[in-house]
Amino acid sequence: MSHRSTKRILICCLALLSLTLSWAKPMLRQWGVQDGLPTGEVRQIIALPNRQMLVNCEGVFCISSGAGFSVVPCDRRKTFQLEHFLDSVGYGYQWQGDSLLWLRDFYRIYLFDIRTRAFCYDRDCRLASLGEFSSSPTSVTDWQGGTWTGTLADGIVYLPPERTMPVNVDNSDSLVAVARKVEKLDLLLADSRRLQSRGLNQIGYLMSNDNHFVSLNNRLPQLNHYRNIVGACAIGEPWVVLYTQNGACLLDTKVDTLATFTPAEVIGEYTDKYNCMVQGRDGTLWIGTQNGLFKTHPKLLPWKEGSDYLCERVEGLANNCIRSLVADHEGNIWVGTAQGISKIEKLSPPNGGSRRGASTVINYGEDDGIPPVSMMERAACMTDDGRLVFVHHNSTATVFRPEWLDDEASPCEPVLTTLLVNGQPEPSTPSSTNLLRPLSFDENYLTFQFSALDYAHPSHVRYRYRLCGLEEEWHTGSESGGLTVADYKALSPGDYVFEAQAASADGQWSDALTVPFTILPPWWLTWWAKLGYSLIALMGLMLLINYYLKRKRVALERENDERVNRLFELRDAARHQFAESTAIDPEKISANVEEEELVKRMLAAINENLDNEDYGVDQLARDVAMSRSSLYDKLRTMLGISPADFIRNVRLKHAAELLVNTQLSIAEVSERVGFNSPRIFSSNFKKMFGVLPSDYRSPKENETQATTY
Repeated sequence: MSHRSTKRILICCLALLSLTLSWAKPMLRQWGVQDGLPTGEVRQIIALPNRQMLVNCEGVFCISSGAGFSVVPCDRRKTFQLEHFLDSVGYGYQWQGDSLLWLRDFYRIYLFDIRTRAFCYDRDCRLASLGEFSSSPTSVTDWQGGTWTGTLADGIVYLPPERTMPVNVDNSDSLVAVARKVEKLDLLLADSRRLQSRGLNQIGYLMSNDNHFVSLNNRLPQLNHYRNIVGACAIGEPWVVLYTQNGACLLDTKVDTLATFTPAEVIGEYTDKYNCMVQGRDGTLWIGTQNGLFKTHPKLLPWKEGSDYLCERVEGLANNCIRSLVADHEGNIWVGTAQGISKIEKLSPPNGGSRRGASTVINYGEDDGIPPVSMMERAACMTDDGRLVFVHHNSTATVFRPEWLDDEASPCEPVLTTLLVNGQPEPSTPSSTNLLRPLSFDENYLTFQFSALDYAHPSHVRYRYRLCGLEEEWHTGSESGGLTVADYKALSPGDYVFEAQAASADGQWSDALTVPFTILPPWWLTWWAKLGYSLIALMGLMLLINYYLKRKRVALERENDERVNRLFELRDAARHQFAESTAIDPEKISANVEEEELVKRMLAAINENLDNEDYGVDQLARDVAMSRSSLYDKLRTMLGISPADFIRNVRLKHAAELLVNTQLSIAEVSERVGFNSPRIFSSNFKKMFGVLPSDYRSPKENETQATTY
């Protein structure tokens, strides 16, 4: 039997021995005053239907919040006081339906309402028999199977549900030596050569035929730039990633050339010290550095700038100093950090598609049997039987199977443990059957504290929350021992719904905790106030319209008066012009264009029939296309005369012009202007001009002669 076979048998025997030691008991935990208990004297523990635990610390009650305990106010003066001291009976409880819980100690009886998670006081209550109270057990099992045991001085001792825990082995264990071999750069290539490092920055090939070492530093002087070559990772023939304490590069093992490691551009923003590297089953390259874990997918080699395979930093790790990386059989990546071990769990592609699914981070701690210590660089491996080995900095190691740390079920819907309104606890914590009271407009600073109440492994639970009515995107909860706090300040009046969900290692989100509430507007913004504002505005608008119409009416009346006065003035001027002047100007004896056109038509009609003594009112009305009465009314309005007077006056004015401008005799003038009798002509002429035609002509002739001389 060869030396190598003997060594393998020895390793297998030691592995079986370690496996038998791996069935360890769960670790006890203790909750005391530092966790919110008012005292270490715990007399009662009651498991409530909503998965919370109610604890009686000698008359002071508190309730579990996920991260600790918070005191439930209780006015002992209003509780039911017993007539006799019941030392022999002790503590007890009694359920009334599924929402009311009666609690009893030596002196009093308390009534606790599960819906509001607050004490209520019923002085009229008459209990049938005190013997109906069940004795409170000293140990209670929670919804996960963990055991709560109250003590008289040391608070509560918690025993988590039994499960297989990791095993810590010392430096003498062979598994430590196997894991530490990974620490050295010794990579077997496809052509049977081995890529090895010598010293700090010497790297080369160990030939399989003669074990001769061929250095690459002389052929590739760029390697001398790197301070310390830490390791190498084959990512696809013929490429190998060389990573060092001050950078990384790609090595083509066929032609022995170097290429740029493009993800280093992103990683360089955080650090240039590489500690470890591993390629997952799906081809994803995981890169552990001094300041963060990064992942990329080297489908195209070498990487092309701007391609779809860029590097991204993994968030959510308990510590970002990455010491070692291991891939298990399921494709999950296990991360050894400077403060324990975490897992990057690969989830299934969404909706059964072929695209790579998302991943989630799970941080393990002392509750899982993982010590929060710094791991040794690159000192981690997976054994042939599927166990994972992580070597600590002190050369001890943690050995476990991945399934030992798996969560069997997703967390339940989160429970709202505390609600603060303007910094003050809300007396009645809302639940599915008890909604939050309407809040006033100045009660707009709300703090929600919620928890999935995972007592067994609270550090595994992740939370997210949002406030519908204000935002659509989810916020990631900041876990603090299983409790998450969400603050909302200066909320505007309106209707809101607070939603919160929890998820564990399987990545499946629970049903949402929903807390609907309403912030009422101030009275000056209520609907009836707005209605009042609308009515006042409407009344004001009506008053303004009425004032405007009144002013408009007054202005119109004033304008109309002015127009009427102006019209009267124009009428007077027209009448005066028509009466005084022998020349008839249609523009001066009319008030508007319409009247001016009428005068022109009448003058034209009369002038055409000037020598016709029979031309009268009827003919004039026909010539201007008006009725006799309309023509009469129009002339009465314009000049204050009748149509017959207008015809006669036009004839006489024309006769006056003939007397002045011609040498015709009076009889001839009379005939030309339509008078059949010179005597009648002279009589009418004198009535109009005040003188006889002969006298009218004589002064005009004298004036002409004087002008001539």
